[in-house]
Order: sequence, then C-alpha cells, then structure tokens
Amino acid sequence: MQLKRPILVGGLGLSASLWLMNIVGHSPLGDGSGLLGMFALGSGLWWLKQRSPAAAIEPPLALGPVDRAAVEQILSEVEARLNTLIKELPADVQADQTQPIWAQIAQQRQAIAQTLASLNRETLKFAVVGNPSTGKTALVSQLSESWQKSQPTVAAIAEVTDDVALPPVDTDLVLFVTAADLMQAELQRIQSLLKAGYRVQIAYNKQDQLAPLDRQSVLQRIQTRVEDLGIGVSAIAAQPSPIKVRRHQENGDIEVSFEQPDPQLESLTERLTQLVETEAQQLVMTTALRQAKALLNTAQQLINCQRRQRAIPLVEQMQWIAAGSAFASPLASLDLLASTAINAQMIVDLGAVYGQKFSLEQAKTAAGTLAELLVKLGLVELSTQALGSLLKTHAATYVAGGALQGVSAAYLTRMVGLSLIDFFEEQSLLPVEKQNSAFGEMGDRLQSLFQATKKGAGLQVFVQQALAHLPLPQAKPVATAQ
Repeated sequence: MQLKRPILVGGLGLSASLWLMNIVGHSPLGDGSGLLGMFALGSGLWWLKQRSPAAAIEPPLALGPVDRAAVEQILSEVEARLNTLIKELPADVQADQTQPIWAQIAQQRQAIAQTLASLNRETLKFAVVGNPSTGKTALVSQLSESWQKSQPTVAAIAEVTDDVALPPVDTDLVLFVTAADLMQAELQRIQSLLKAGYRVQIAYNKQDQLAPLDRQSVLQRIQTRVEDLGIGVSAIAAQPSPIKVRRHQENGDIEVSFEQPDPQLESLTERLTQLVETEAQQLVMTTALRQAKALLNTAQQLINCQRRQRAIPLVEQMQWIAAGSAFASPLASLDLLASTAINAQMIVDLGAVYGQKFSLEQAKTAAGTLAELLVKLGLVELSTQALGSLLKTHAATYVAGGALQGVSAAYLTRMVGLSLIDFFEEQSLLPVEKQNSAFGEMGDRLQSLFQATKKGAGLQVFVQQALAHLPLPQAKPVATAQ
C-alpha cells in the first residue's frame, strides 16, 4: 500500500534519515529547522503567487433569457451525476436495492421527470415577500380580490411570512414589498433572491403617506439602487390611510369623518399584466432552471456524502501515521517535515476521492502552504497548549516525552484533513470554471474548525484515541487533588 504513496514514503524516509544523521553528528542541516523553513515558507509563497484570482460575482440567473435547451442540459447533468453516484457506491450497496441511497436516487429521478413536465405548464405562482409592516398582507388581499380574477393563468399569490426564508421553489415571480427607501438588509435579500434564480419585482408601498415630491424622490432612489439588476419598481398604496373629510351641515355645523380611499395599484397591476401576457413562458423556464440547478446541487451532495465515507478513513489513517512519526522523532523540525509529507500525500489521496487530480509537485506545494498557515495562524502552539493540559492527567505521558508531539501531530493532521474534505465538497458545488485549488484561502476554515473541535468532550475523546495508537507504557491516570 505505501509503495503507491511516493510522497508519504519519501517524506518519512527523509525525516528518518535526517534524524539518524543528526544522531551521529553529521546532519547537514544542524537542527533541521533550515530545511523546514525553506520548504514550508518558500513553497507556500510560491503557491500563494499561483492562486487563481477571485471569481467574479455570477450574474443573477433572472437577468438572462432562459430556453428549454438550457433546462434540459442541466437535467442531463443531474442524471449523469446520479450515474456517477451509482458507480461509486460500494459493491454491497450496489447489490442491495433496499439501501436508503436507492430511494434518494429514485426521488431525484422523479424530480427530474416532474421538472421536465413543468416546462409545458401554463399557470403561474407569485410570492409576496418583505419586511414586517410593509403591507404584504394587504397587497396579497387586494391582488387576489381584484387583479387575479382577471388573470386565469395566475394560480396563486401567496405571502411569505418568514422574513429571511426563500419563497417556495415553484414560485415564478417574487413581489418584494418595501414601505420606504431600500435598507441594506433589504438589498441583501433581493440579491439573495436573484442569486437563487428568482424573478423579482419591487412594490414601493404606502407612498400615500408622503408628500408628492418626497414620494417621487424615494421612488427614484429605489430605482437607482436596482437599475443594474433588471428589476422594475412600482409605487403603490395597497391600503391607503383614511382621509379626514369635513362636511358643512345646513345648520352651520361641521361634521368630521374619515373615508377609506381606493387602493392605488394601477402601476403594479399594469406591470404584472404585461409580464403575464408577454413573459409567462420565460417565467416558467426560469423557475424550471432554478429547480434543475437545485437538483444538480442535491445530486452532488449525495455524491459528496458517499465520498466523505471513503475520505474519513483516509484522514484517520494519516493522522495515526503522523502521530507515530512525531512520537518516534526527537526533533520538532523533523516532526513538521514528516507532517508536511503526510499532508501532501493526504491531498493526493483525498483529491482522488473527490475527482481532483494533483501532481506530486502540486501536492508538495499545497502541503507547504498548509504548513505555513498552521504556523502563521498559531494553531500549532494553540493545539499544543490545549492538548498539553489534557495529557497532564495521564502518568504515561511523563515517561514518554514524545506523547505531546504525537498527539498534536495527529490532531493537526485531522484538522487539515477535515478542512480539505470541506474544501473539496465546496468546490464540487461550483461551476467547473469557478473551481480552483487555492489552498492558501483555507485559513478561516482551519481556524473555525479548530475553535469548534477544541470545545466540549470531543477533544478529550480524541486524546484517548491518539494515546491508544502510541506505544506508551501502561499506567493509570494521575489522581487529581480534591
């Protein structure tokens, strides 16, 4: 098995050779720190220079026209990924159709058929979203009672009460209601809707509460904010404020009352009528494309779930190799050299699981970058501190001085491995042209994972598992003072 891992064998062999040379007093590197510094820092800087530029923000799906061929192409990719999933299933799962994964595959294929069938539908569904107190309920009521009755193709107009949730996946048009100039949070939600592939129209409600010049000013500001997003803006008053009316009686008295003006929805209903009459098929296609892309993501997530089951044992194998190597080596710099070789081999192995091919040189360079990140972020020192406090309860660790190095090497290798798995899974959900191998961007991921795992009992369990893989003398835990 190890003969097929040249990076791992070579790295561990070099580490062992340098250790032996140091023992007999002929190490060409002194304490070995020079080699590690040149390897980790030099290769890390080279990799950072080679990083792909940040991908441009993808244009909102709703901006461009969508045709049937585009939807069918995505659905064919979904089927292709399902076939890939089946090929990657373990032999026993492939032979057993009662396994849960087969029900998920069948559900995906049923959804593909439903999405294809939906391309021929002639009815539309609208959703109304917006912040609280913007008049969403009143708008839904007015549209349902008046305009919708004259539009037989509009099957539903529903309010989305959750302030942050996306509308139902079968929504063809989203009416975003605001009662003033758009706030940053509202703009972000509109961006999220567009990014998710929804067609959006803005209804500026309660305009009657402002003076004519002020309402026109607000309308223009809203239009300016969304003019590059292809979104129309309509000024309305779904439920205008009552108007005070004074009536002079014959006896000279003045009677004061309040009258409810009629709703002011003309600009919105005209726009909606235009969309229904001229762009109904395009709305249907946009919805179908959004659903097809969601199916594509789901299919890839099913693949990633299966791949993770194969990837975790590889990470565990590497972390115990790292533990044993660091435990046996008396020089900290050689521990890091061996860990870098282990991480490089892990990149190759995990990349193969996730369909990402790396040459030996690419893997070595990426491992150097990760080693530099671990040092730069202070994770090596933090892990040593966190693990050291836990190891104090084990008497055997006072006899074996390399226990802390071994457990730390295993822990850091595991953190790198889990981060790589998350990285590869995240990349697999991006379009091919947006995927990259910029491992230098994994700093935040490593920090977050480290902070999450060092809390609770999980780290204590890991220490127990790591010690079981080290040749420590058997001893009972040190009794703590009461």
